[in-house]
Amino acid sequence: MDLLANPPVAGARPPKARFRVLGRKEGVVTRVVQALEREILEGRLPVGTRLPPERVLSQRLGVSRTVLREAIGVLRANGLVETRQGIGSTVRGVTRQEILKPIALFLRTSGEVVSLEHLHQVRSILEVENAGLAAEQATALDIEDLRRIVAEMELAANKPQQFAAKDAEFHRRIAQTTHNPLLLLLLDSIRDLMAEIRALVAQEQGLYERVMPTHFRVLECVEARDPEGARAAMREHLRIALTIQRELVARRLRESYTADEPRGANTNGPPAP
Repeated sequence: MDLLANPPVAGARPPKARFRVLGRKEGVVTRVVQALEREILEGRLPVGTRLPPERVLSQRLGVSRTVLREAIGVLRANGLVETRQGIGSTVRGVTRQEILKPIALFLRTSGEVVSLEHLHQVRSILEVENAGLAAEQATALDIEDLRRIVAEMELAANKPQQFAAKDAEFHRRIAQTTHNPLLLLLLDSIRDLMAEIRALVAQEQGLYERVMPTHFRVLECVEARDPEGARAAMREHLRIALTIQRELVARRLRESYTADEPRGANTNGPPAP
C-alpha cells in the first residue's frame, strides 16, 4: 500500500476489487495469494467483505477450486481472512496481538541472548524520544491521565506488584501521548521482556524511593511542554533502572555461588591437611 496516497474519504465506497486471470504456471497458489493480498491491502476488499463464492472467484482468477482453496488457506493462516461454515470467507482485520506475538516468540526461541544491556539500549532509543514527543504532543486529557497514573503509583508505594503494574502503565501512556501508533507498537513489542524484569525488581528494597523522582520529573516536563527536559528525565530514569537491574543480577549470582558451595568448604585458604 502506498503510504503517500490520498487517504480514503470517510463514508466513501471502497474501490471495486479487480481480479485478473492468472496463468497456469508453477507457483500459481502463491500468485493467487499475492493477488488477493493486494486487493485487501489496497482497500478494494475492506475488512468485513465476504469474498465471492468459490466457483465465481476461481473463474475470475482462472484457476481451479483446489488452487483457490489452498490460497484461501494461506490467507487464513496469515490472519487476513476467516472462514465460517455457511458464510464463506470474510476479510478480517489483523489485531495488535497478532503482530506482537511473533516478535515475542522470536525473542524467546531464536537462540539469541537478550541481555539487560540490549533491553536498555532499545528502551533508550524508544522511551527517551517518546518522552520528548509526549511533551510536544500532549493534550489536556493526556496530562490528566498521566497525573492519575502517577498518583496511583504513589498509593502503591508499599505494594510492589501493583507499583510495577502502574509503572508499566505510565511508560505505555507516555508512548500513547506521542500520538504515533508506531511508537506504541514498538514499545509493546518488548512488553513481555519488560514484565519479566519488573517482576524481578518489584521486591527490591527502596525501589520506590529510587525510581519515583524521575517519574515525577518526566511528568513535570510534559506538563511544562519541555521536550528536552523530558528526554533528560527519561534518560536518567532508564540509567537508574539499569543500575538496579545490574545490582539484582549481581546479587543473585553471588547467592547462587554461595548456595552451590559444599557445606564446610574452606574458602579462605588451602584445604586443611
